[in-house]
Amino acid sequence: MKFIKAQGPIMCSGEQDWVKIIGSNAFITNEAKEKYGDIECSFTDILRSNDFGTQEGVTTTTHTEYNLEASDFVRVHCVAESGKRWSSIMAGIRHDQDVLDRTGWHLTPKDSLKLNVLMFGFDSLSRNTFIRKLPHSYNYIKGELSGVTLEGYNIVGDGTPQALIPILTGKTELELPDTRKRMRSKASYVNVYPFIWNDYRDNGYVTAYMEDTPSVGIFTYRLKGFDEVPTDHYMRPFFVDSEPNYSHYSKYCIGSLPRHKIMLDYARNMYVVYKDVPKFIFGFHGELSHDSYNLIGAADKDLLDWLKWFKIEGHLNNTVLILMSDHGHRFAAIRNTQQGKLEERLPWFTLIFPPWFKQAYPEAVTNLRLNSRRLTTPFDIYSTLRNILHFEGTGKGDLSQRSISLLQEVPEDRTCADAFIEPHWCACLDWEIVNENDPIVMKAAMEFVKFLNKYNSGYTDMCVPMRLENVLWSARLLPSSALRKFQQSADVDGFVPNMGANLDITMSTYQLKLTTLPGPALFEVSLTYYINARTFKFRIEDISRINQYGSQASCIEHTLEHLRKYCYCKTSL
Repeated sequence: MKFIKAQGPIMCSGEQDWVKIIGSNAFITNEAKEKYGDIECSFTDILRSNDFGTQEGVTTTTHTEYNLEASDFVRVHCVAESGKRWSSIMAGIRHDQDVLDRTGWHLTPKDSLKLNVLMFGFDSLSRNTFIRKLPHSYNYIKGELSGVTLEGYNIVGDGTPQALIPILTGKTELELPDTRKRMRSKASYVNVYPFIWNDYRDNGYVTAYMEDTPSVGIFTYRLKGFDEVPTDHYMRPFFVDSEPNYSHYSKYCIGSLPRHKIMLDYARNMYVVYKDVPKFIFGFHGELSHDSYNLIGAADKDLLDWLKWFKIEGHLNNTVLILMSDHGHRFAAIRNTQQGKLEERLPWFTLIFPPWFKQAYPEAVTNLRLNSRRLTTPFDIYSTLRNILHFEGTGKGDLSQRSISLLQEVPEDRTCADAFIEPHWCACLDWEIVNENDPIVMKAAMEFVKFLNKYNSGYTDMCVPMRLENVLWSARLLPSSALRKFQQSADVDGFVPNMGANLDITMSTYQLKLTTLPGPALFEVSLTYYINARTFKFRIEDISRINQYGSQASCIEHTLEHLRKYCYCKTSL
């Protein structure tokens, strides 16, 4: 509790924006006209050059309003008759007749559930963090909207891409074509991924993808980004264009609007412009919550107002609304507690179906509520999204399936191994605490440091060799007693187990939390200890850096970004 602080709303200084955008219509406000008289405004379209740059389009000057047609985003410069000036960068949804001509409910599959899909995520929010920091929104979601929150939703990898790629493609990054920047010409652009929004687009939906923080974008920080616009409406150019100008505004603001509200309004404007058209919208906001545990509390009222607008306007009658996160906090101080470690693995994930859905599909709702207390993963969300587009019934999922729709029943006895969750990320395991001075633990820690130094040296000589400082915590995971005792099935159908075995334990999994120097760097690592051979096996995927590294890796952060968590540059000494 010592990490939890109250957070008030974001206050944007200065006067109210002279211009507002609702849908595709940008207009000078009556308040501005009453205050300053006649106002002339120029609207310059912001066009995407690529994922890392923009260019100016046509400029239109008017004393009344402007309709977005060439771009969703405009630079606005206004001059009052008194000579007073106002300017900003603004976002709406352009009127795109080509999109309207190829979309419609009549084009959706006959076996679809005929629902809009609106997904909006916040970076680094565990389920408990959402409840603590967004209480008004939470109470409205659980009460007024009857949202179903997944209490056993477990991450499957480290960081945002490893959380979102399975949701959006049904696969892991390693199962897809290589899109890493550092592979340069050998790598593909991220468009090569089989994104679920493409399936929706091909079946009569208008699509949108919105994300802030372009300098650390999900698909552009470590990956090559998109060579072509991935969806019909794509918000990245707005933030690419506006981010260099943030210093002109109050912190976390553009003009008189908080930046998170601009993003929320972008989704809302999709519903204004495409009111009677099927929509698939995916949004992910990171600025407020990625680095700070408490700052997301500033968005509580705006998120609540946003939810109320969708309900009052009737949009939740034909929309499945999914509010989610990728993982809990990875770097905030709370992550260095046992509770924080658990919460990193258990992000917020809630689904809200229309009120009529329970009557139309009672078994699906029963399954969804059952599944809210069972082990689920990002892979299951992908199957759920496919199930909305092509409904396949409400049977029971098979344990052999990595991905099970939440409208089907997830087996109660599903394990992390069944769900393809590595032990390092599994929140379901019972770990036996081991003394930090245990000889095996100390040996494992020393071997871990050797492993990391070898890993770094395989790519560069720019990193300082690490040395062990302290082992702070250690635990051991042994095979369960059921696993050790199971010998074979006792009947031909495989229903009755023969538990007469006494399996020799030849390997065990350890987890260590330790610090290295220089830094200090704080790591959490899962490893395998082969008992008979007395050897250790490490995987780079099972290593978490749980304190911030800041500029320590500045010498390689743009050329060898996969070393950022492990490298302390010689130039930083």
